[in-house]
Amino acid sequence: MYLSHFRLREKPFQISPDPKFLWLGEVHREALATMNDGVRENRGLLLLSGDVGTGKTTLINRLLENLEADVIVAAIPDPGLEKLDFYNFLTHAFSINKTFDSKGDFLVYFIHFLHQAHADNKRVLIIIDEAQRLSHEMLEEIRQLANIEKKDTKLLNIFLVGQNELLDILSENRNRALQQRIATRFNIDPIRSTEVEAYIRFRLKTAGTEKKLFTGGAVKQVVRTSECYPRLINIICDHALLTAYVKGRNRVTAALVRESTQDLQIKKTAEKSRRYAGKEGVAAQASVKKRPLVLYFGLTVVLGVLFLVLWGLFYADIFNPSQKGLRSEAANESPRVMTFTFQADMPQPPPNLPEGDDALAGRVGQSSPAVAAESKPPAAPPVGTIFTIRFPTNSNAFTDESYAVLNSLVEIVQQHPDLRLVVSGHTDSSGDYDYNKRLSTFRANVVKSYFVGQGVAPARIETIGMGPEKPLQSNATAEGRRANRRVEIELKKNPG
Repeated sequence: MYLSHFRLREKPFQISPDPKFLWLGEVHREALATMNDGVRENRGLLLLSGDVGTGKTTLINRLLENLEADVIVAAIPDPGLEKLDFYNFLTHAFSINKTFDSKGDFLVYFIHFLHQAHADNKRVLIIIDEAQRLSHEMLEEIRQLANIEKKDTKLLNIFLVGQNELLDILSENRNRALQQRIATRFNIDPIRSTEVEAYIRFRLKTAGTEKKLFTGGAVKQVVRTSECYPRLINIICDHALLTAYVKGRNRVTAALVRESTQDLQIKKTAEKSRRYAGKEGVAAQASVKKRPLVLYFGLTVVLGVLFLVLWGLFYADIFNPSQKGLRSEAANESPRVMTFTFQADMPQPPPNLPEGDDALAGRVGQSSPAVAAESKPPAAPPVGTIFTIRFPTNSNAFTDESYAVLNSLVEIVQQHPDLRLVVSGHTDSSGDYDYNKRLSTFRANVVKSYFVGQGVAPARIETIGMGPEKPLQSNATAEGRRANRRVEIELKKNPG
């Protein structure tokens, strides 16, 4: 990998919520102070919201690190639980060695637990991450828990941490009682564009280097592409370092950042028409000034162009029947179908594979005939299935067909938490062996970075750089070399 190349102790831009990599910009400092104050002052219900990738979970981890010994805390990372499972999870998190079969039994015991904690001068905190996944039934249960209090003080603090859609859920009429009990609200926006360079420098320094690895132009390109979302900054910078490493560069330039973001096909995450802002939790709708003349002119132009196109097609059909026949043939052509080949030995590429073709092949341990499938693989393919993506010469880019299969695999692993991915990169034998090993590792990590960017946990992805080892065909022919340039993605069961 690139660690030794850049003299780093560890990867600086991993997206796992490691508190030591938390860079506190103005917004994050204020959010952390708000949460600390909520615990210290026993404020009860607190709402922390923000878009995907703004650093909410990392902030929670920093808060947990800094909590004093007199705080008893239960952190719930996944609230998608049934009612009794939720209550028993709480008792386990609070080290209550008891399992409950009814809500009534739980409440009797839990109320006693809260009063005893108050008598011992301890504060009790429940942190629910990904709170937008809470059902309406569970939101009502949380409201009832928040009602447990003494006349002069709160006995329980509950922090709801979730994506911006949580604000919409809480604003529903049926949740108004819970909405009214929220004492403190804070919305995390992306970091400021003027803070991105400091953010990158901080993470590099934490990982072991104070060298300026990103040029000023590279930082500006990161700002433009990431829209200042910390998670996207991490994904882009990590991939840019990989690209620089493979190309033998000592610094990341704007061109390398552009190349990396093209490979990753970064999707914009900011909502341009709506912003959730302010500690009072009010969703402010941005006002859009209407420009009647401009809209009218634009609509007129569009309608005019559409009329000309339709008139041209009609004219061609009436006065040029030979062209009509050609168009009909083109319209009747079969769409391109991806083939997943399941066989015992190594898969052979399709005959006459063109340069740069991203034909895909899959295989499992038992022999069976080739099966034609659409670009979306089955919902639950057999464990051991291998999907192969072929790269064009001197390119690390994905084609539309590759994106279709990668997105299908994202959906599969998200629907099946018991599965993981082993991604291995392969090259042909042309050129230097060490370079080919680095290139194969890089390509495997290109695929991993894409998966991570789509929400797959990094711990569920293993990457291997095979270089020219295990070729599918002889490297003596151009066709064989094309077949050997690939990344294989194998579905496996999670250990245990």
